[in-house]
Amino acid sequence: MKKLITTALCIFGLTSSDAQEFIRKYQDRANLVSIDRITANLKSFEKLGVKTTGSPENDNALQWIREQYLSYGYTADQISEDPFSIGKKKSNNLIITKKGTVNPDQHIIICGHFDSINGPGVNDNGSGTSIILEAARILKDVPTDYSIKFIHFSGEEQGLYGSRHYANEVAYTGKQRNIEIKMVLNLDQVGGKKGMFNDTVFCDEDQDGTSKNNEASTRATLELMKCTKLYSPLKAEIDPAEHSDYISFEKKGEVITGFFEYIRSDLPHTRDDTFANTDVRYVYNIGKATLGALQHFAGASDK
Repeated sequence: MKKLITTALCIFGLTSSDAQEFIRKYQDRANLVSIDRITANLKSFEKLGVKTTGSPENDNALQWIREQYLSYGYTADQISEDPFSIGKKKSNNLIITKKGTVNPDQHIIICGHFDSINGPGVNDNGSGTSIILEAARILKDVPTDYSIKFIHFSGEEQGLYGSRHYANEVAYTGKQRNIEIKMVLNLDQVGGKKGMFNDTVFCDEDQDGTSKNNEASTRATLELMKCTKLYSPLKAEIDPAEHSDYISFEKKGEVITGFFEYIRSDLPHTRDDTFANTDVRYVYNIGKATLGALQHFAGASDK
């Protein structure tokens, strides 16, 4: 067991979760997460309608997300699209790259999907989309050792089409790696069940990959849990990683983890997945946990 854990640590290159320490500057930035901005983003996301992949509403959602990044000061050369098709339907993933200062060729990916089915998808996954936007806004001018890719995937609800295309055609060509990925942090359905006491979040652990993947993911997930407790008021529990965009990367051998709501709402994929049925305070608290974790994983400046 000691040998396996040591190997995972070498692969993942992170310190033990027991060695993680509270960093005041990380908390200061986590405290910059704005519940008002999250509220506004969720309401705007709702107004964009049912974002079925290949629909005009889906295209409008992508353009809305792009406009948010431009408003934060990201430049056109930091923003790219990855087009893909599902039969005759065409869509795009949106990728925003923030370069690291020490290891710019190694990337932390933070991702979530923006497509929805049957309803506006405010929980699944306007919640994850809004948190990624807040993380990008707050960290815009913060130096990080590693590069960060903020990725918004389409085609998730139909079967991970967008993330699979990006993993297989952009990050890799066959078995050839085109992008060095340090880890993948996925946010999907983190809006909570309205009216419940949402004080806990699931941290997703890879339990289906190779032994090498699983050991490294376990370490990453323990660190995610520790960051959650350090930088947010939430408690954290482990949940198996499944049925979301990080699986496309797991199949390529990458280290994955992520957030998912603890008390599961039954409204996603229905017309009632709306702002009124989403726990905004819960999204805000997961946003704070995400800011703490992303700074930790990306090696953000503590100054």
